[in-house]
Amino acid sequence: MSKLEKGIDANEETKTLNPCWSAYNIADRRAPPVYVNLFTGQATTQFPSMTETVRGGILADAMGLGKTVMTIALILSNPRGEFSNCIKGDTRYLGDRATRGYTSTSSVRGGTLVVCPMSLLGQWKDELEAHSAQGALSVFVHYAGDKTSSLMLMAQHDVVLTTYGVLSAACKTECNSIFHRMDWYRIVLDEAHTIKSPKTKSAQAAYRLKSECRWCLTGTPLQNNLEDLYSLLCFLHVEPWCNAKWWQRLIQKPYENGDDRGLKLVRAILRPLMLRRTKETKDKIGNPILVLPPARIEVVECEQSEHERDFYEALFRRSKVQFDKFVAQGSVLNNYANILELLLRLRQCCDHPFLVISRADPKKYADLNQLAQQFLEGVQQSSSGRQNVVPSLAYVEGVVEEIRQGATMECPICLESASDDPVLTPCAHRMCGECLVSSWRTPDGGPCPLCRRHISKSDLIILPAQSRFQVDAKNNWKDSCKVKTLVTMLESLQRKQEKSIVFSQFTSFFDLLEIRFTQKGIKFLRFDGKLSQKHKEKVLKEFSESQDKLVLMMSLKAGGVGLNLTAASNVFMMDPWWNPAVEEQAIMRIHRIGQKREVRVKRFIVKGTVEERMQQVQMRKQRMVSGALTDEEIRGARIEHLKMLFK
Repeated sequence: MSKLEKGIDANEETKTLNPCWSAYNIADRRAPPVYVNLFTGQATTQFPSMTETVRGGILADAMGLGKTVMTIALILSNPRGEFSNCIKGDTRYLGDRATRGYTSTSSVRGGTLVVCPMSLLGQWKDELEAHSAQGALSVFVHYAGDKTSSLMLMAQHDVVLTTYGVLSAACKTECNSIFHRMDWYRIVLDEAHTIKSPKTKSAQAAYRLKSECRWCLTGTPLQNNLEDLYSLLCFLHVEPWCNAKWWQRLIQKPYENGDDRGLKLVRAILRPLMLRRTKETKDKIGNPILVLPPARIEVVECEQSEHERDFYEALFRRSKVQFDKFVAQGSVLNNYANILELLLRLRQCCDHPFLVISRADPKKYADLNQLAQQFLEGVQQSSSGRQNVVPSLAYVEGVVEEIRQGATMECPICLESASDDPVLTPCAHRMCGECLVSSWRTPDGGPCPLCRRHISKSDLIILPAQSRFQVDAKNNWKDSCKVKTLVTMLESLQRKQEKSIVFSQFTSFFDLLEIRFTQKGIKFLRFDGKLSQKHKEKVLKEFSESQDKLVLMMSLKAGGVGLNLTAASNVFMMDPWWNPAVEEQAIMRIHRIGQKREVRVKRFIVKGTVEERMQQVQMRKQRMVSGALTDEEIRGARIEHLKMLFK
């Protein structure tokens, strides 16, 4: 990383081949190679050298390999650098007015600016303190009540920590914000794929920052398509590839047309910019670069009691009748959200029948007329000045009627049925409440993921829920096979003083586990998307340091990107996800640098249920060659997978 920050000197720059060109040796070895431009076809014997290089790059180590620690080591080795006479960010622009850099109006020079998701702010501060000698680095956290408007105060600190939300909000309210008036030595974007969409406020605010060195930290630089990389190159000021016209013409279009030259060019661009290691990477003499205690994954097959089984079978038969009706009508994909709802109920029943019984509450929509009136009044009040961003009265009435009739909808964030923790936004969109709050940069509000309208947390209407369970779960407690097995295992680990993390995607399941843990004297903590940032930090700190609270219940949707949970060595995955990568990410939060004990992972599956068939669907998906199927084949495969689940 230190070498990349120094950049390529003028002499070396003239010896580096421009990635748009390729060298070809001819038969006569005495003759110089011929250089051919891959896109224009131009040929020459003159060496086409690089014209400009980047100071910094992309650190794309796999999750758990210490990107944060590597960056801290870099900062300690050179906290402020020796500034050049001209900050390149002052005059450089990114090919169009939308991404043009601001002209510096200040000579104030700062150290390192670290921009990260809100959930990692406290962890960055703790890691900086843990890995540096006392007084070696001065750190300032620019967030919430600790914000400052003083350039000199920021400049006095070696490291300034802030979030993407604070950065974009500052840029929105003040075109030349405190961040943009500073000439930073180094800027670090943690979880840099946050700015993968170039038109977002976060991306635009990041592009306009001025610095000598720039770093993107992300274990997934490419998430969906090549355009994800384009945004990172814009931030790094990699010319000419940060010019939208060049990118579209030479990379995006060829790639979309099946021309492999686009992909080859991307590899050539990234080769000098990207550092990536995985757990399998070996050093020069063949030894693994990282030796961790093993992680052993075991599938725990739970067998339902007779009464549990009877309840599940009745629910399955009713669900299958509905699914078969959709198949007979040829409307499976048109009723995808309804089918997800059927599957969700079956999966919740595998965790505990109480989760399904709770949904049978006849009072579930008792307040729906009041809700409709509240919603319609809100639309009428705001429609006078904001016609373009509020839903029509007819649309809102339609949504309320759908809710009244029990219609379900797929959450646009997690792509599951939005019915475990549903909320309604002022723009009349439904989704999981935890997913929505976790997607925001600040806990108080953020954009709607569908229409981008800004909404505050206080505007959300929770559906339905006065009581989460129709039965009195506490006084009429019955164990499910999963809960019984989990409690037995936790009691054994408690005697050994070993810490455990219990993962589930259903926060209502945590409500039930709280009842049973309390009855059994198992002390626990809970981490989900409903907690404020300070409360999240408090929970993680307490779990790490506590000697008696040995169990942490954590939601898979809680936005725990990059969290370090090495205090635990036991993982319980209570319910399978459609996407196995989500489960893998959860495990990697524990099995990473700093883990000194063997990690034991228990994946709970109820025998003879939809959970077993979900595993089969996952394996079939993984065997499919990515991109080898047509749209029609993908539709057919999706229907076949659904049929497998309802066998």
